[in-house]
Amino acid sequence: MQKQDKKSEKTAAPISEEKRQKKMQVRKKLKYGGIATAVTVIFVAVVVLLNVVVAQVCKRNPDAVLDLTTANLYEISDDTVDYIKNLDQDVEIAISSEESTFQSDKYYKMISETISKYQGYSDHISVTYFDTTKDPDILSKYQDLYAGDISSNQIIVTSGDRIKVYSLTDMFEIDQDKYQSYYYGYASLSDCITGFKGEQTLTTAIMNVTDSNPKSVAVITKSNGNYIFSATQANAYAVTAMENLLNDNGYDVKELDMVNDTLDAETYDIVVLPAPANDLTMDAIKKLQDFLQNGGNLGKQLIYVADYTQSVTPNLDAFLKDWNLQVDSSYVREDDNNRNQTVQIVASAGKGLIAPIVSLGDSENYGGNLANSSLPIVAPLARPIQKLPSNNGRVVYNLLQSSDTSYAYPLTQQASSGEDTTESASEESQEATEAATTETAATTSFDTDSAVRGANTVMALSQSQQSTGSDLIESDVIVLGSMAMMDYYLTQDSSYNNAEYFIGVLNSVCGKEDSIVIASKDMTATSISATQTQLVTLRTIVVFLIPLAVAAAGIVVFLRRRNR
Repeated sequence: MQKQDKKSEKTAAPISEEKRQKKMQVRKKLKYGGIATAVTVIFVAVVVLLNVVVAQVCKRNPDAVLDLTTANLYEISDDTVDYIKNLDQDVEIAISSEESTFQSDKYYKMISETISKYQGYSDHISVTYFDTTKDPDILSKYQDLYAGDISSNQIIVTSGDRIKVYSLTDMFEIDQDKYQSYYYGYASLSDCITGFKGEQTLTTAIMNVTDSNPKSVAVITKSNGNYIFSATQANAYAVTAMENLLNDNGYDVKELDMVNDTLDAETYDIVVLPAPANDLTMDAIKKLQDFLQNGGNLGKQLIYVADYTQSVTPNLDAFLKDWNLQVDSSYVREDDNNRNQTVQIVASAGKGLIAPIVSLGDSENYGGNLANSSLPIVAPLARPIQKLPSNNGRVVYNLLQSSDTSYAYPLTQQASSGEDTTESASEESQEATEAATTETAATTSFDTDSAVRGANTVMALSQSQQSTGSDLIESDVIVLGSMAMMDYYLTQDSSYNNAEYFIGVLNSVCGKEDSIVIASKDMTATSISATQTQLVTLRTIVVFLIPLAVAAAGIVVFLRRRNR
């Protein structure tokens, strides 16, 4: 009996030892498993917390966000940042859509991220997202301020009772040819988008709604229902580009018909006359004169853009002569290649056009406040502007002029085939018609080598001033020698100062605060080409080498853990 008990004890000992080892292994697994789980939970919690903290920091400090896109699509310029930081009026930016919608689409996301940066730079900017169907009270609040209809996916900027409303396409540069295909359902909107101008649009909107001295512009595009300028694609685009430039820089722009609409001096501050192909009637000339005179109060501006596409305009020439100005029937060429630049404009139909580089003229008061004065101002196909001597008290400034090596090449013009406007013209205008006809006939024998070289003015300003006690009032006529100076490509290209100089001069003349000219950001994709050898190498690395390296690392870790 004792022997049997001893044998049982010997048999039981190994069994209890085995159980003990198993329990220790279980405890070890639980211990390390618990630690691993705890570490994982803590790590996830730290990541989530860090993500929340970083999001809040980036929201309050936009400079902490890095933009790694090629065109810096999410960055805003220093000029905008300075303006936003110094904003002293409350501005509401409302998006008529749910925020989740603007986060799900890449184009909407670009807008929302940009708006978020604006909010981060100023406590005066608030941002609201709302659904037009779920939040009718919010919609009604903005609709009461806006004359048009507010629909979904629009950006609304308000301050006080001033409001600007934009659509998605207002935030992007659109290829107009492709947009026609999109309109008829043959292309997607993404196919039409070439650039992002969200910063330009938003900054302009904020400046507009907070402007204490808003200016209204009437662009005379028609006369009795017909377009006044040459019906070329180039001029049509240039007029649109000028309107967009004015609108983008805080001016309220409206198109008018010279015959059918009223040019009311109480409504409009500035009139734009874009290169009428045919002469104006005397009634139209009187409208311009009355507008600038403003019942003796002056304070108005006229922007006249000449162009090589115009016919003879004796009535308009006589009006300009009264302002001590004359636009010649020629265009400026430049001998010095260092003073030329090959430019791409609509009129060149995809080919490079050689244009003179022009410089600031004889007035330091109208330097345009250029941020980068080293960028060129070009004057393609610009007609020279002459300063005429007179004792009428009106002062003329040569704003932009070509170099001393430039010369004027005569235009081959044809008389207007439209309405005869010379019957009621003055004797002076009739003489101008005869002189223009004689000059036209002489252009066929022009000798370039013998042409007179010298500086030619391509942008001029004539001022009419009056003293009213301690105050000085004035009206102004600004003349540009070419529609191409305001060409669509030139005004959108930040490599040129054409747009910034034009806006700077106009701001100075009409007493408007300086605005910010911001170039759009190119979104056209650049394809990456690779040779066949490079593609094979890349495929080998991605498909074979990287997976093999990961597998090898996994085997090493497994073996090390097993042998512990």
